Amino acid sequence: MKKLFILFMCLYSSHLVADVVDIKADHFYANDINHEAYFEGNAKIKQGSNEFNASKITVFFNDKKKAEKYIAKGDVKFDLIENGIHYVGQTNIVTYSPKSSEYFFEGNVILQDLSNNRVIRAESISLDLKTGLADIKGNSTQPVHFRFEIEDRK
Repeated sequence: MKKLFILFMCLYSSHLVADVVDIKADHFYANDINHEAYFEGNAKIKQGSNEFNASKITVFFNDKKKAEKYIAKGDVKFDLIENGIHYVGQTNIVTYSPKSSEYFFEGNVILQDLSNNRVIRAESISLDLKTGLADIKGNSTQPVHFRFEIEDRK
């Protein structure tokens, strides 16, 4: 009986940890052969407290029907909370890999870190939330612009 209770608690608690992905759009179509689902027109994806709004969202699945990658395109606006840091912003394209916790923002990126009062403007930003590494790139017409506060020296 004790083993059954422990097994039940493990299964129940693992169920609570899983986030539900909720996607809404004007149009949906899927390609089962390529394991892809497409959401177009006012596409909105929400998982937990994280949210993306875009013209089109593509979801890529593995053979076990688990989402491996999301790509949001077209006037993407996002609101994310990852590792206790709250990000909001906009860009042209966002690619997110849930298994590796990697985000890649590309095209006129404005990323606001509300938790640390920082703003980054760049052509592309790659964030690896497992390792904490970031790679931020600009170009000749739009160099990287990073704005943050420092403590006053007294």
